[in-house]
Amino acid sequence: MMTLSQALTEYVLVTDNNTLAELCVQWQHCSVLALDTEFIRIDTFHPRLGLIQVCDGQTNYLLDPLAITHWAAFSNVLDNPRVLKSLHSCSEDLVVFKGFFGKVPTPLFDTQRAAAFLGYGYSISYQNLVKEVLGLEVSKDQTRSDWLRRPLSAEQLAYAALDVACMPQITDFLQEKLASTGRYGWAVHEFEQMVAGASLESGSTEWSKYYQSLGMSWRLNPLQLATLQRLCAWREKVAREKDKPRSWIAKDADLIALSERRPVSESEVQKIPDLSKQLMHKFLTEVLQIIVTPHGGEPLPQSAADQPLTPATRAQLKRCQEEVASIALDLGIAPEVLARKKQLLLLLTESAAAGKLVWPQDMRQWRQEVLESRFASILKYGE
Repeated sequence: MMTLSQALTEYVLVTDNNTLAELCVQWQHCSVLALDTEFIRIDTFHPRLGLIQVCDGQTNYLLDPLAITHWAAFSNVLDNPRVLKSLHSCSEDLVVFKGFFGKVPTPLFDTQRAAAFLGYGYSISYQNLVKEVLGLEVSKDQTRSDWLRRPLSAEQLAYAALDVACMPQITDFLQEKLASTGRYGWAVHEFEQMVAGASLESGSTEWSKYYQSLGMSWRLNPLQLATLQRLCAWREKVAREKDKPRSWIAKDADLIALSERRPVSESEVQKIPDLSKQLMHKFLTEVLQIIVTPHGGEPLPQSAADQPLTPATRAQLKRCQEEVASIALDLGIAPEVLARKKQLLLLLTESAAAGKLVWPQDMRQWRQEVLESRFASILKYGE
C-alpha cells in the first residue's frame, strides 16, 4: 500500500473575502470541483458550519466560514452548470449547503453513489474508496474534532485537506467506468434526485407526514394517529425555532405515549411513565392544548407507514427482494441501488390499491426498465 505524499495534505487556508472572490473567478472555469464540509451538530437542530474544503485538481483550499463574510461569488460557483461538484456521501453536506447558502451544489456527482453502480458496495467509505481506486491509505483520526474552535490545529487542517485531495482523480476514474459500462445516465438520474430531495423547502405540509416514520405508530387508531400527526408537526416547529435536536424537545416514545393515552390534564400526564423531564417542565401546556383541541373537518389518518405486513405482502416482498438481488448480481451493482426495502414496500402498497403495477417516482426511468418484466411476473396484476 502506498503512503500519502505530502502534497495531498498541503492546503491554502482562505480567511478573507478578497482571496475567496479571486479564487471563485478561477473555479468558474473548472470542469470538476471537489467539495466537502466540516460541521458540528451535537446540541442543535441546524448544523453549524466549521469549514468548507475545495479542491480544483491542483490545490486544496480550506474556506473559513467563521471569518469570511461575503459568499456571493462562491454561491455563483455552486450553481454554475458547467462546473461539476463532486462530493462523497453527500446527504449531510447537502443539508449544510442548503442551510448556509439556501441552495445545494449543482450539477452534482456523489462518488459513494457512483461507486455503488460499479460494484463497490452501497456505502463504501471515502477511506476505502481511496484505497480501492488509488491504492492509498487515508487517516480518519480527526473525525470527532471540534471544527468550530479557532485556531484549528495543523492536524485538523491537514485532515480536512485530505478529504478533497483525492476526489478529482477518483471522480475522473468513476466517470470513465460509468461511461464504459453504460451506466452514466443511471448515475446522473440518481444525482438529480438527490439534488431535488435536498432542495425541497421543508414546511408544515411536509412536517404533517413525519408521524408516519415513528416506530410503533401502526398500533394507534385514527384519532390517536391524528394526535400524533399534530404533535410531530409541533415538535418540528419548536426544534427549528429553538435550534435544538428533536429529541431535546420530545422523544419519539413520548409522542407515541401521549397520542395513545390522549391525556387532558396535568395529573393524567403524570400517570404516563418515562416521559422526558424536558417535555414535562417546558412544554406540558402546549402539548395538552394540542391534544384537547378538536381535530376539525379534515379526514383522520387511517394508518401509519410501518404497520406489520400481511403474510401475502411479506411473501411478495421477499420475492421482489430476491429478484432485485439476482438482477443486481448480474449487473454487478449494489442491490440497494436498484431498489431498497422502503421503495419496494411503497410499490407493493400502491400497486395493490390500484390493481396494477404502480412505480414510485424514484423507481421510474432506468429502474422500471430493468425491473418491470420480472416484477410483472411476480405480482401478476391484470391477469
